[in-house]
Amino acid sequence: MVKEKAYAKINLFLNVLNKRPDGYHDLDMIMAPLKLHDTLTFKRNKKNQSIELSCSRKIMDQKQDNLVYKIAKSLKETFDVKKGVHIHLDKQIPMGAGLAGGSADAAATLRGLNKLWKLGLSTKELSKIGEQFGADIPFCIYNQLCIARGKGEELLFLNQKLHLNILLVTPNIEVSTKAVFKQVTESDLIEKTSHHMANAIYNKNYELILRELFNSLEKITFKLKPKVKKLKEEFKSYNLDGVLMSGSGASVFAIDKSKKKLKNMCEEIDNSYYKLITKIK
Repeated sequence: MVKEKAYAKINLFLNVLNKRPDGYHDLDMIMAPLKLHDTLTFKRNKKNQSIELSCSRKIMDQKQDNLVYKIAKSLKETFDVKKGVHIHLDKQIPMGAGLAGGSADAAATLRGLNKLWKLGLSTKELSKIGEQFGADIPFCIYNQLCIARGKGEELLFLNQKLHLNILLVTPNIEVSTKAVFKQVTESDLIEKTSHHMANAIYNKNYELILRELFNSLEKITFKLKPKVKKLKEEFKSYNLDGVLMSGSGASVFAIDKSKKKLKNMCEEIDNSYYKLITKIK
């Protein structure tokens, strides 16, 4: 049996640069893994050679549509594995939330089956396989604070630890990343880079980190899902140090030196929302 943790992420900085010929967008991001995670358990299926997938809550009508299943099937076929597997996913990361939950599960599947089936693949090789299935998967393979460029697969690791108190809140809606990026126009593109945020992280400059929090997708998601905009406005009314939407939404996170202030806000926010006080991994 093999167990793997699949860590959620937030974007401390996200800027869309331009649309690529392959349909993706070039991005400039700073991504940080959170302690919040799903857990995947991999057991050999001794009855037959099939791939079985179970989950602590319903995530797909058909297992064939799930990224975990697709990656397991691809690995099995590519490396001619003659063994079956049962994969159980204990799902804790909210879906459609801009936290890379699906990508994290996919990355954990690559790591887990590499061990279970003794494929002998390096982390770099796993990352290259993951890239074929999703732009966030390479980051989720490594789970390290980094600058991510290209469509998200070009990683430059920031060898620093960020000790930040984070309140993460996800309203009870899902946001389609594809739908958000479809709305990006040339007028949404601005010249802003992650350079200052990276410097702030290296120098552990808390005030500059707060000033450089940025996500160019916010205005698009806010139009599509006004509930997310309302949530960010509610955050701001608490006079917290920093507030930002993660990824394409729907999650919004707050940073504050006072954990007590975050706890107070957490208690007051709508109980139908997913909410958690966490830290960067």
